[in-house]
Amino acid sequence: MREPKPADLSRWRAAHVEALRLASRLREAAAVFRRYAGELKYHPETGVHGMIGSDLEQAAATMRDAINAISAVASRWDEEITWLRPLNPALPVDDIQRGHASAREAIRLLRAALEIFERAVRTPEAATLDAPYGAGAPRRVHPGAQCTWVAERADGLARELSTVALGKENLLLAITRPEKA
Repeated sequence: MREPKPADLSRWRAAHVEALRLASRLREAAAVFRRYAGELKYHPETGVHGMIGSDLEQAAATMRDAINAISAVASRWDEEITWLRPLNPALPVDDIQRGHASAREAIRLLRAALEIFERAVRTPEAATLDAPYGAGAPRRVHPGAQCTWVAERADGLARELSTVALGKENLLLAITRPEKA
């Protein structure tokens, strides 16, 4: 076991704080999406009903920015694991790596849900109904339901990101805490 350099320690702790900040931004944006989930309506013959306010558009932009920032943070995770391993070979970095994989999957799922949401809201489709399951049945997702899916995926990513960041911070505390005799 070796002692971590203070500069490296500060660098990774700052990355953990940034991850927690991004998780908080995602949760705030998800709250806006949840509110709109109950306000947006979809009628197959006429399209989306309800106002898509600037706050929903801003929440979507916040999520896009957060996804990009989280992806940048995630791109450094392998480097962090490489830095952590020599500090203490007994550290449970496999748990952290599983958390990284879950967070990367959550990034992918949120990105996909946000793209589908934007398509559904930006280009609403109207269709004539000829039967409950006929050729004219709507092929679009209800925008309110899509808001719920985006919010759930954002909350899931925020949870994964927070879990990973706090888990790594706990490892750093265990490494830097002086041993009691």
